[in-house]
Amino acid sequence: MPPVTISGQELIDLAWQQQPIAASDFAAGVTTATIVVLVLSALAVGLRVWVRTSFFLDRQIWGWDDTLAVLSLVTFIPSCVFIILAAHYGLGRRDADITPLLRARAALYLGYWQMFYATSTNLVKAGIAMTLLRLTAQRRYRYPILGIMISPALFTVGVVIVLVTTCYPLGAQWDLALARCAAHDVMAQLSYLFTVFTVLLDWACAVIPYLLLRDLEMRKAVKITLLAVLMFGGLAGVCAIIRLPYLKYYLIEKDQLYYFANIVLWSTVENAIGIIAASLPMIRKLFGIYATSSREESQPVERAGAVETIGGTPLTKHHTSIQLKSMSSSRLKSSTLRSGEHGRWNRLDGANSSQEEMVRSNTGGRY
Repeated sequence: MPPVTISGQELIDLAWQQQPIAASDFAAGVTTATIVVLVLSALAVGLRVWVRTSFFLDRQIWGWDDTLAVLSLVTFIPSCVFIILAAHYGLGRRDADITPLLRARAALYLGYWQMFYATSTNLVKAGIAMTLLRLTAQRRYRYPILGIMISPALFTVGVVIVLVTTCYPLGAQWDLALARCAAHDVMAQLSYLFTVFTVLLDWACAVIPYLLLRDLEMRKAVKITLLAVLMFGGLAGVCAIIRLPYLKYYLIEKDQLYYFANIVLWSTVENAIGIIAASLPMIRKLFGIYATSSREESQPVERAGAVETIGGTPLTKHHTSIQLKSMSSSRLKSSTLRSGEHGRWNRLDGANSSQEEMVRSNTGGRY
């Protein structure tokens, strides 16, 4: 074991020469949980991409929210890799079980993890915000949604600039023996503010879909399903609350890596929940497609309304306004729908019928 006074570049050089140790106990649990959420996140985004590129290829509905979802996974993957590596060099272990060199190596990996985690979680929130923007044109909703998209990015960019200019290597925030980190104490205090901010944003991403969908005309079962999958993201806020008590260990040196593991674990679970929640509305269409094809094999069913627009912000197709007319025995209603196809649609709504039919008037076709 090197002397306690070793620090700086010498410590870094020696740290990179260390051999990994087996991840056991809490460290093994962190590793397992990280692998599980990574697999689930990759599966969710993979199914989303499959639905978009295989089933709706002719409609060209790949959108910015889909691109952001893929990018969030791409940056989430290396963050998980660095957690697993850190767990094999002391993350989740108490000081008595590791050497200062192992501790330094784990801290270096945590510095890399922090950057990828911050990028991924911002991309997740931006993707969810893009999805929500598709559901409303009302300013009272659009402004908060834009705030969800922009404010985390601005906050994160500011933090990253401070860390890069005051802590080098970035792992010094996690182990002050690596180098001087002037903003360490300030960042430790800001972590509380960031956590509260994250909880508010996560819950906003759950509440706003409810406010948007509650008044939309759609089958009750569909509405409940959409609300459930969109509000699933609210669980991410719970993860942020769980990690809150462990933030004090930024300023407590004893057994730091053991307690840091809780911060890293719940941050990763929070990020994974966001990635999965952002893809669930699109994945549910997959089951709807199979259900429809089993009933009607001749041609696919096209539905108008918000259900089809959730998650669709086309990059390659211009939208036009299509007039929807709801005709009943008492009065005639009209509403405007954004769609990629031209033409006028009439919705026939019988007073004593539970069936709704969409008729395209310029072709006479029934859908």
